Amino acid sequence: MISSMVQTAIGFGLALVAVPFLILIDPQMVPAPIVMIAFVQLLLSAWVHRADIQWRPIAIATLARIPGTALAVWLMSVTDIEGIKILIACSVFAAVAISLLNIQAEPNTKNHIIAGFFSGLGGTATAIGGPPMALLYQHQQGDFVRANLSSFFAIGSLISLAGMAMGGFVTSQSWIYFLYFLPATLIGVWLGMKVKHLLKPALMRPAILILCSGSAAVLLLQTLLS
Repeated sequence: MISSMVQTAIGFGLALVAVPFLILIDPQMVPAPIVMIAFVQLLLSAWVHRADIQWRPIAIATLARIPGTALAVWLMSVTDIEGIKILIACSVFAAVAISLLNIQAEPNTKNHIIAGFFSGLGGTATAIGGPPMALLYQHQQGDFVRANLSSFFAIGSLISLAGMAMGGFVTSQSWIYFLYFLPATLIGVWLGMKVKHLLKPALMRPAILILCSGSAAVLLLQTLLS
């Protein structure tokens, strides 16, 4: 519920909040069930903020997500996923550091392709794919961020789920956990809509940078504890 509220209020963060706890309870809760539940939350958020969606850059990033997803599925089947987690975490830390130096990445076509690719890679392999796109949008207005991240990740979740299904990573247990999480997710969406106005524009960028740094830290901790 809390992770869904954070995701609705900011635009991403569901996996960041939920994954560290879920993976300790049962590793089968990650990544498929959390991606499935994220799709529901994202679809609702995208519908609420649909007036602010910019479909052309979202389409570009979504197309770039497909090869990232394919690479993640292949890597999950042939190699140790821990090395991928470390690489993604270090990349996110580097991106946050660059942002703190006020080196701004313009949300142009090239950067949407790069962000979309790495979002697909990270989202499919670890269920944490928010940082690349969130960092790209960190200087944008709140509802613009929520609308475009939600629409991108809603479509991207379907792509990741299709890839995981073809790779055999979506099981009957995944659906059981999905149904178990659904009521709390819907409550979290409702709460997020109620509190999002409390996040002032000046706080949007710090919130994004904190969540991105946290996601990288989570990946490193997962690797060290596994």
